[in-house]
Amino acid sequence: MDEPEDPDVAKSLTAQLDIATDLVTAYSLVTDESYVNDVATATGGTDVTVSVTPTHGGGADVVSSRTLPADVPSYAKAMIGETISLTETRTFGPAAADGSRDGTITVAFAGAPVVITGTLRLSAGGGGTLVAVEMTIKAAVPFVGGKIEQLCADQIEAALRQEEKIANSRV
Repeated sequence: MDEPEDPDVAKSLTAQLDIATDLVTAYSLVTDESYVNDVATATGGTDVTVSVTPTHGGGADVVSSRTLPADVPSYAKAMIGETISLTETRTFGPAAADGSRDGTITVAFAGAPVVITGTLRLSAGGGGTLVAVEMTIKAAVPFVGGKIEQLCADQIEAALRQEEKIANSRV
């Protein structure tokens, strides 16, 4: 018999996007409402809304909301339904002396017991700019939480790969 999952263990995800442009242009891109809308739509989102708000010191809050089809196994679909509504918030801090930026990312799901939090870092490297993403995915669902977390991680990795393609097609 399988051991029950530890309810306090969360899934970690580390990914990196390589954008073939300088830091200033990359930051302008990832904080552009049209770009964020295109990424949300290209990853299956409908009813997309995007807002970009400059913050004190030269950073920005980028908030996008969308509805996605619930492309999940039946055990998860029973809990969340046919669609998933989410709000993603990326907060970028001011540029450091070398042009790099640190930030945070959170994803909140309406009606789903999943929480995603993490950090972002834009820095020079790769083909121009690297966007390093580190996330923690926690699904508060007894017995199947780990499976849901892995499913989320797989979908996030696919979405980040799509975002990288869109970014490089625009620079």
